Amino acid sequence: MDMVDKLDQTTITVKDRVEFLTKIYDRMAGLTVSADTKAGIILAIHSFWAISYGPNLSKLIISFPVQPMKLSIWILSVLLVVAFFIAFIRSATKSAMVLSPRIKPQANEPYHKQGLIYFADIIKLKGNNVCEKAHEYKAQFEGMSYEDIIEDLTYRINDIANVVHEKYMCVGEAVRQSITTFYLWAISIILLIMMNMM
Repeated sequence: MDMVDKLDQTTITVKDRVEFLTKIYDRMAGLTVSADTKAGIILAIHSFWAISYGPNLSKLIISFPVQPMKLSIWILSVLLVVAFFIAFIRSATKSAMVLSPRIKPQANEPYHKQGLIYFADIIKLKGNNVCEKAHEYKAQFEGMSYEDIIEDLTYRINDIANVVHEKYMCVGEAVRQSITTFYLWAISIILLIMMNMM
């Protein structure tokens, strides 16, 4: 790996640094979109499971007395249906958590002045309408130095990195739980079909 000479680092212009940070911010924003897309796909799959599962629940209704073999399959089917619903709810909840916005600062986070990148800071600008807020935004932007822009970008990059990390942790957990949910769904459907064939 090539090491950058310390003398070469002084040749990086402030404009290049801002462009570099902007690309990183855009990449992080793209990762949040990717996590949201994965969560949306998982929730769509859950919808399919719920729709296909509903009509099969009527197969759990049996009249007693029944043969011991059919009774054992029925008990196993009921347990699997309950396990499926628990796994289904846990997986869907994790997927939904990925889509929930995170705009509150952490409890131990020191105050950071409002910037001109984050939407929640922008909507807090002074003004009664969009035009007045746009003028305030322009006035603040014109008063910014490159160093102010770099500070705002680095803060927002670290902020969005925490969001990306949290989203991908939730997506990973949702995928693992969805795989378990799929197996429970498939096995319980097969058992329900078998039970009604007896």
